[in-house]
Amino acid sequence: MDPIISLPYTEYAVASHLSKYFKTNENYSLFAPLSRQEKGVDLLLSKREEFKTKTISIQVKASRTYSPEPPKRENTKRFSFYTWFNRFEVPKEADLFALIGIYPPIDNRTQKMKTWWDAVILILNYNEMSDFVNNVKTIQGKPDKMFGFGFDKPNQIFQTRGDSVRMNTDFSKYLLPNRIDFIKNMF
Repeated sequence: MDPIISLPYTEYAVASHLSKYFKTNENYSLFAPLSRQEKGVDLLLSKREEFKTKTISIQVKASRTYSPEPPKRENTKRFSFYTWFNRFEVPKEADLFALIGIYPPIDNRTQKMKTWWDAVILILNYNEMSDFVNNVKTIQGKPDKMFGFGFDKPNQIFQTRGDSVRMNTDFSKYLLPNRIDFIKNMF
């Protein structure tokens, strides 16, 4: 009898998206720790070069997405989808952080089957994540317990909570497809 191991869907989704860009025929491999107790490590991305294997540890943080009610005023702009993440301590064990939001790409369906869901993934390195979390503030300038992002399309995303001036800072440069070269250069 083979042992069974389970992997949270969000970690599977991040691994699945990474595998589209980091192919085994280019000597990349993705691994998940057998222990769920590995601090700061949910996934490992490795690359073999001759007699060396280099590895990057990835911490996955997940949020469902929320679709807001239509605004009452015509001039109020809302995004189609919003994510909400709890603020967290940034573990030094993680080289990269994958912030993933799961959303239904076609919003007018009455039933949301699992095959209809897609993911938006932001990738930040340790320093970027530390700086970001340290600057997650309320409008009053106090540390905010949550942060969030809003988007209409999966190729453009903006910070909507955790920014004391609520500037809707563009975070699109951190989206996974825009970070592939950055990640490859870490090896």
